[in-house]
Amino acid sequence: MKALNTSIRILLLLFSITSSTCIIAANGGEEENTKTATKKSSSDRKRKIKRLQKFTPSIKKGDDLSSFSYHQKSYVIEMGVETVWNAYINVKPNEAWKGPLNTFKQSYSKSRNLLFDSTSTELPCIELGMVYELNLKIVKLLNVGVAFQITEINEAEKIIEFTYGKDNKSHGRQRIVFKKEGNKTFIIHYSNFKSDSKFRDKHLYPKFHEKCMDEFHANLHELIKLKTKTQQEKEIIKDQNTIINGLAFE
Repeated sequence: MKALNTSIRILLLLFSITSSTCIIAANGGEEENTKTATKKSSSDRKRKIKRLQKFTPSIKKGDDLSSFSYHQKSYVIEMGVETVWNAYINVKPNEAWKGPLNTFKQSYSKSRNLLFDSTSTELPCIELGMVYELNLKIVKLLNVGVAFQITEINEAEKIIEFTYGKDNKSHGRQRIVFKKEGNKTFIIHYSNFKSDSKFRDKHLYPKFHEKCMDEFHANLHELIKLKTKTQQEKEIIKDQNTIINGLAFE
């Protein structure tokens, strides 16, 4: 009987040691996987920064654009020009390009040497020299990456300019100009573009480009209206509190 009890204790001891070893090995494997994933993420980030540091605009200030295709479309919003301008220059990229056609992928601040992507907790507003990368959904199963740089923010004349990257299929620029018309703001979006395909520039690009523009401006207009509504609600609450406080002291 004693021999049997001793055998059982030995088996339990061996089982305990084996189980502990397995747990330690499993935990060690998880830690190793975490370290590998972190290392890979850091490596990918450095690679992206290195690539975006080499971004080169496809055109320069003063370049002759007479050989480029041209597109123009106007939008109007019943808000003052300062309200509209401030919304456009302070918008977060994941609000401006939230799909389904244009989706924000990442941005790179040359002045700060920092990379921001869709998972970043704090996304900066546009700044001069910032490089953006978007995913464009051409058709259901086809996404194309496009890169551009903010090459002008002119507050006095109310102009924002994006210039396409040299590695893009299309070269050129987009300019958004804000014009005050009474209590309304007209937004004129100009585009100059050229690729190595005249057929693409004439028949394909303009239609898709206009849809992307419409989506972008619709997102901004929706955001402006939402912020205006929120501000109006705050003003109403403030006025109500003022009246209540005034009655309390009567």
